[in-house]
Parts: sequence; C-alpha cells; structure tokens
Amino acid sequence: MLWQKIRSGIAVTISLLTCPCHLPVTMPLILILLAGTPSAIWLTQHVSLIYGILTGVFLLSLTLGLLWSSQPNEKAGEICEPHTGRAIQVASTTKEYNK
Repeated sequence: MLWQKIRSGIAVTISLLTCPCHLPVTMPLILILLAGTPSAIWLTQHVSLIYGILTGVFLLSLTLGLLWSSQPNEKAGEICEPHTGRAIQVASTTKEYNK
C-alpha cells in the first residue's frame, strides 16, 4: 500500500517535470545551468529530439502514475471473521442518548 503511493507519487512528479507545457521555461533554465559544457552544446543542437523524448517520458509517467494511483486496495471487500471464544459487543446508541 505504501509502496503503491510512493511509486505513483514519483511517476506523477516526473510527469510534472517533463510536461511539454513547462519545457519552454525549463529548457532555457537547464541550458543556463549547463552553460559552457559539451552537454549544453549537444542539447542546443538537438532541441527537437529532447522535446520529443521528454514528451514521451511525460506521457508514459503520467499514464503509469494514474494507473498505479487508481489500483484498488488489495484488502478491499475482505470479510472479518469473528474469533472463537470472544464475545461481540454491540453498543446501542439509543441507550446512550436516552440517559
């Protein structure tokens, strides 16, 4: 249950970071941070490839995040069986309020 929430949260976070509508803002920031490095030169020469790859990563991570967050709970619908030797106590609400 906890792992399911963690992995769906990570997938949704990745999808938010690689969202195509954020790329016009994040790509120049990445290029500023990488200024003067060979990776910045490569990124500026292959911007359309980077946009295509990040759009694919966005679609994949968003799909996985939504699938993982909407999976049903494994214990849903499980019936609790009473243990032998234990009495089941029922609290009556009418007696509590009529006092």
